[in-house]
Amino acid sequence: MRQTVVFDVDGTICFDGRSIPAAIAEALRDLGTQHRLVFASARPIRDLLPVLPPEFHDETLVGGNGAFSRDRGDLRVLGIAHEDRLVLDDIIDRYGLKVLIDGDWDYCYTGDEAHGIFRQLDAGRLASNVPRERIAQYSKAVVFTTDPEVLRRLEETGLSLNVHPDEGIVDIAPSGITKYHALDRLGLTDHGYLAFGNDANDERMLRHAKVSYRVGTHPALAFADHHLTPDTVHQAIRDLARTGARPGA
Repeated sequence: MRQTVVFDVDGTICFDGRSIPAAIAEALRDLGTQHRLVFASARPIRDLLPVLPPEFHDETLVGGNGAFSRDRGDLRVLGIAHEDRLVLDDIIDRYGLKVLIDGDWDYCYTGDEAHGIFRQLDAGRLASNVPRERIAQYSKAVVFTTDPEVLRRLEETGLSLNVHPDEGIVDIAPSGITKYHALDRLGLTDHGYLAFGNDANDERMLRHAKVSYRVGTHPALAFADHHLTPDTVHQAIRDLARTGARPGA
């Protein structure tokens, strides 16, 4: 039976922010001959495409932690509501925050160019860095802060937040949007799926999976069925191809 297998990207199958290791890419090719592959990332799809080998560009893609989805060439973007945008803009201005704000395609980046997130930004030179006032609809945002007062204000907005203290950022998506909800919108939860992830923004996606794989040691994913290291990911994918991705096989 053809299964759906969902892969987070950064920290799960990509470890340098730029490419997928050859052994993992080859294992994905083998798995993709039998099963449906889905790539689900915190990156917008614009920044996801340069990381994926070209043969995977037509697979189902989820970006922005669920704000973007592309299936059979149909791109859908769920934006932050206008009233939530006004509140977010007020917080940004009040605290003088550096940001990365994504629109449907273009973006606004005011952060430090030495930050790791900048290296991953529009690597394919497919979009433009514009003032945030020129972005018609915010699809997702990143604010560069660890200030507890700012975090409290953001939590009061009701927007979907993923806090990454090790990177000094907060990922912000439209209210109620997660990777799992994007999979549900695409009809991929009806018959179940297998999922690979590595951090807190994969928690709901893995929790609802028929079989879940944690890469690394993030405590939010301690419940996962299988625990992998970056060096064992390719073999786990090969094992799925060999067993037909049957749960429990």
